Amino acid sequence: MSNKANIFCLWIINKSGGLVYNRDFVGSKALDVNSLLKTAGMFHGLHAISRQFSSNPSECSGIQVIDAESFKFFCFESQSGIKFLCSTEPSFHSASAFLDAVYRLYSDYVLKNPFYVVDQFGIGQPIRVERFDQKLDILVKDWNP
Repeated sequence: MSNKANIFCLWIINKSGGLVYNRDFVGSKALDVNSLLKTAGMFHGLHAISRQFSSNPSECSGIQVIDAESFKFFCFESQSGIKFLCSTEPSFHSASAFLDAVYRLYSDYVLKNPFYVVDQFGIGQPIRVERFDQKLDILVKDWNP
């Protein structure tokens, strides 16, 4: 991959704004669980509100990148409303290919897992699928320098 810069963490947020997956990759200072849940819910709300600022909200995809001095935060939202977010070094140009790859892993190893339950409202339980974690480790090693 030509976009070599550290990917710090990955979050997966369900349709209702609940954090169903969180993974830290480089040992950065992690938030406590309560702060993670609050931050994920806040991002979900801001993402929804950001669509309303568009002159055509039906075609706006919400927040895709938050660019800060010490990190970048990228978001990909699937057709089903699941959000995939990653935090990277500021030099990272685009995480769309990485997040697409994570979405494919999620589809293959989480959604096709008969023991992972998504209810009628599309709200899944926390993701605890070992094969998904293993494949994600391989993916992140390919992307991180």
